[in-house]
Amino acid sequence: MIPNLLLQATEWNPQLFREIKGRLKQRNLILTGGLSLLAQGIILLYFWMVLPSSETKYSRYFQGNDPYGYNQQILDALGNPVINWQLWWSDMFQVLSWLLPFAMLMAGVYMLIDDLAKEERRGTLNFIRLSPQTSQNILVGKLLGVPIVPTIAVALAVPLHGLAAIQGGIPASEVLSIYVLTAGACAFFYTAAVFYAFFGGAHSWLGAIIITLCYLMFFQVYQFSNRTYYPTDDYRYLGIGQWFYVWIGHSLAMAVGFALVNFAVGTFWLWKSINRRFRNPNQTLVSKKHSYLITLCFEVMMFGFVFRDNSYSYSRPTDDLGIMSIFNLMWFSIMIAALTPHRQTLLDWARYRRETQDGQNRWGKQVWNRSLGKDLIWDEKSPAILAIAINLLIPVVLFTPWILSWAGVNYAGTTGTTFILRGLASLGMLTMFLLVAAALTQLLLFMKSKRRNIFAAVIVGALIIVPPLFLAMLSSYAYSYSESVKIFWYFTAFSFLPLLAEGAALTTVCFTFLMHLGALTMLTNRMTYLLRKAGESEFKALTAGNRA
Repeated sequence: MIPNLLLQATEWNPQLFREIKGRLKQRNLILTGGLSLLAQGIILLYFWMVLPSSETKYSRYFQGNDPYGYNQQILDALGNPVINWQLWWSDMFQVLSWLLPFAMLMAGVYMLIDDLAKEERRGTLNFIRLSPQTSQNILVGKLLGVPIVPTIAVALAVPLHGLAAIQGGIPASEVLSIYVLTAGACAFFYTAAVFYAFFGGAHSWLGAIIITLCYLMFFQVYQFSNRTYYPTDDYRYLGIGQWFYVWIGHSLAMAVGFALVNFAVGTFWLWKSINRRFRNPNQTLVSKKHSYLITLCFEVMMFGFVFRDNSYSYSRPTDDLGIMSIFNLMWFSIMIAALTPHRQTLLDWARYRRETQDGQNRWGKQVWNRSLGKDLIWDEKSPAILAIAINLLIPVVLFTPWILSWAGVNYAGTTGTTFILRGLASLGMLTMFLLVAAALTQLLLFMKSKRRNIFAAVIVGALIIVPPLFLAMLSSYAYSYSESVKIFWYFTAFSFLPLLAEGAALTTVCFTFLMHLGALTMLTNRMTYLLRKAGESEFKALTAGNRA
């Protein structure tokens, strides 16, 4: 029977069979099972140790209550302390519910990035590309096969998790929701791990750190959203509040459904990107036409949390804009890297443009003379600056009507008009900075150096991170210093912080905006000059070769 199942698995997805066969060695299985059982034993031992002894007067697991509301010891007929075993098992269930998904996510992401980096170094990934399998089958085989060992380790802990749920009186719907959400999160983050690996990320430890930080952030949001100072009936599943004035977190089904829809949308776009890059490693990770839809999905999802009841809103509307600006800074940093083509791609495009302008291609056939604007908006081989500008226009169009609606706001003597001016200025400053970063990235990736990827990542990353850190080390914080000191912040990626907090003089804003515009103009002119020269050189070399 087992050989037949293996044969069917081989026929359905040879790559999956290859991954499973390479990892499910006897030694790996014994080690995985032993570590999983050891971890479960440590958790059980810990909870056994926190049980109160007969000398303890107060404990979380006692069932008696004193006049102050603390759980105090009460004895049964035999003189033994009465333990709240349901709460004990419930606490164990909560711990396992946080640890098991984290173990699957961190280990799976680490192994996927490490596996793809090894395949790339050895050159075996190119052999896999040449196999008769479809790219979808190969990627599915990787996604399901590479994390098989941590999946088995977590599966061995499911019986203890289920026992804790039963003994702790946890509803079956909540238990099921944990497994469903874990599956959705694994699909999203595993696909994101492949995206990161194709992005050029060879450091698996960095992927594990990112997953850990994201998980800790979600844990903090969850804990913060359900603190005791909220009304007792305001429990929020998954820490989700309102979205476009609809309460999502008050219903388990709606919270799980909302999370799954977001995971599904994210996985869909990531899947299209990795499938596209796997078929052609020279392509950009994201096509221009897809980037507009991806950005729209992200902005609408994020923007929906702004619309909630006043009792759950921040005191100042600029606080929401500041949080969204931070997320947009991270988002567009990724989009710039994913959309920007490299040197050879740009050379091919420049040569094609030169052939088009000449009116004929090298075979003597008339070529459709597309406009430069269409090329820059839709052609994946053309420079990405205009496409990134269109992506940046999406949040501007979404946020501007909302910012203009602040006219009636009055907070601590600050009028709505002042808030509007601060919001529009911060939105414009962030947009200009990201455009400069996009132009600089494109120029760096057009370098002849083989290490242009590293140069671009280091220089642009330093441009985003180093100036704010340097200013913070000098204690020049954005909220409490004079205009002459704050002006340095306006040239950083976080220029929106002082603008939203205290505003700025109109002359300062205009000066900073013009400086950004000047830098953008200089970079784009330089890029245009280099492309024109490269197109002429490539075209001359091509025509000379044809004559020879």
